[in-house]
Amino acid sequence: MQVLVVDDDKLLLKAIAQCLESNSMGVISAENGLQAMDALEKHKPDLIICDVMMPGFSGLGLLSLLNNFYLNKIPIIIISSLDKADVIASSKKLGAVDYITKPINFEYLINLVKRYLPAESS
Repeated sequence: MQVLVVDDDKLLLKAIAQCLESNSMGVISAENGLQAMDALEKHKPDLIICDVMMPGFSGLGLLSLLNNFYLNKIPIIIISSLDKADVIASSKKLGAVDYITKPINFEYLINLVKRYLPAESS
């Protein structure tokens, strides 16, 4: 089972990766939306965890592209320091299965990941 984690905060990216790996999950890391699209083509992840605010290509932009190209076949959990109703609504409208705010509660994140993994991958 592979999880693609996308965040421009390298420390948080590493922390999420360690958390997932300690729960026997494979991790693919990307620091921006363009790297994420490249990783998506190469690795075909089972789930994506993505930050909203990133330079160049935002998490919402990535969600929009994924919605168009993958028809939301890959569950996407959005993470963000923004706790605004309009951003949360936009994320869900674009296909995010869930939205959690920073600072990340890692136990909660693991439970979400397990909930949204495709049945054949869990």
